[in-house]
Amino acid sequence: MSSSAEGRKSPVGVGVGLDTSEGRAFVHERLALLGKVIFLLAGSFWMVGFVASIFLAPHQTDRPESTRAGWAHLTGALTMGALWLSARRGNFSLRALGLLDAGATLLTCFAWAAIIETSPEDVYVAMLASMATVTARAAVVPSSAKRTFWLTTVALLPIIAGAAYKPPGGAGLFMGVLGAVLWNSCAIACATVTSNVIYGLRQRVKEAMELGQYTLEQKIGSGGMGEVWRARHRFLIRPAAIKLIRPQPAGSPMADPELLHRRFEREARATAALRSPHTVQLYDFGITDDGTLYYVMELLEGFNLEQLVERFGPVPAERAVHILDQACRSLADAHANGLVHRDIKPANIFVSRSGLEVDFVKVLDFGLVKLDAPVRGEEATRLSTTGTMTGTPAFMAPETVLGEEKSDHRVDIYSLGCVAYWMLTGQLVFEGATVMKVMLDHASSEPRPPSTRVELAIPPALEELVLCCLAKEPAKRPATAAELSARLRASVPPGAWTPERAASWWSAHAPALGESRPVADVLLSQEARPPARVQRPGTRS
Repeated sequence: MSSSAEGRKSPVGVGVGLDTSEGRAFVHERLALLGKVIFLLAGSFWMVGFVASIFLAPHQTDRPESTRAGWAHLTGALTMGALWLSARRGNFSLRALGLLDAGATLLTCFAWAAIIETSPEDVYVAMLASMATVTARAAVVPSSAKRTFWLTTVALLPIIAGAAYKPPGGAGLFMGVLGAVLWNSCAIACATVTSNVIYGLRQRVKEAMELGQYTLEQKIGSGGMGEVWRARHRFLIRPAAIKLIRPQPAGSPMADPELLHRRFEREARATAALRSPHTVQLYDFGITDDGTLYYVMELLEGFNLEQLVERFGPVPAERAVHILDQACRSLADAHANGLVHRDIKPANIFVSRSGLEVDFVKVLDFGLVKLDAPVRGEEATRLSTTGTMTGTPAFMAPETVLGEEKSDHRVDIYSLGCVAYWMLTGQLVFEGATVMKVMLDHASSEPRPPSTRVELAIPPALEELVLCCLAKEPAKRPATAAELSARLRASVPPGAWTPERAASWWSAHAPALGESRPVADVLLSQEARPPARVQRPGTRS
């Protein structure tokens, strides 16, 4: 395979050179913009001439609507108007887009050449109109310099023929043609350079937005330590989410780059080691030349539980059980592998679409993961306890608040009980004026039963189980996530939350989620692109 996209043979040859890296929709948008701009400008010129001829020279015979030049002018404007409408409303293949681009540009410039009728000055008018058209196309339509060069050259040839037919400014045939050749060569050079610069800048932007084989497309979140971007694999057409963790400023608890890197590696390795389908999948991780840590995860479409409850209110008991049961399966896998999450909260439990399935739960962010065993040496202590607190105060187990070193996986059981309380009531277990007050309540205060804080019916068995998870003493909570899962399923009638009910909810509340570029679209956009490069030097994964 050649390293040049322009030099590669493609089954859609007429579309070679169009930059479809952002999808065919982007090319549609740019062709529509070109058509709109030229149509409005050329149409305005024609309309001004038409109105002026009516009011200022009503008896003249060479009015725009009665001359060949006037009709040629109108034809050029209408051609670009047709391009505008077609590109805006259509859904064309790459080959058809190439035909639209070339056909509209050539037909419009040929129409401008037809303006050359009786006066030698018509050559200058046609030349200016053609130059404006090809320069605007070079600036707006994303294409390679090679495509722009050949398309512009062919588009301007009729102007040279027109100069031979009517030499401008009374010049002889030789000088008229020479002048036209020189001016049109300038236009070809300017258009080609414009395309080359813009095409090159787009390529550099894409390179700057690449991490290994992944291209960053859109920032979808940010926090104190970094950002999350929607991305896709350059050739596998696999959507992904990339979490970037920037180097921390001096004075930050994670300012030590070596400690940050090792803690980051622990999170990545812990997540990758888990096999539950309800744990977010990790595809890759590494570090860039500037010290930015990143890892690549599956891209989820849906809501975390914090967003779900805030937008749609408390969740019916049967749906809450369906969601919590899946979260338990993820935690059971982690606990069986000797890992404790330590930051279970609504924002870290995601309800998503997975293929054709909805209400599919994923547990996220194992950044505070800890070995479910006595602390093994100073290194383990540093990696797992660095920072001001390990967890989120509103969902923190009493033993964590009290700083007990021998806490185990049952801190996750307590936190999941807090999540269940949030889902059923839309309220936190404890709400205080300060973080310290909330933490002290978790350590010493008994929670109010969920049924006293919401009008929705909560089965007594489910309410009892939630309060059991919120027991101050770990021994009084369900012993394992698997036990909690079984008791959850027993707390509501079997099959109470059906796939049909779930599908109906998603159809009513999130119909737009899941819409993405079709695989066929992405495949076409990749047919005229260079092969993948190796990872940037200094990146390791």
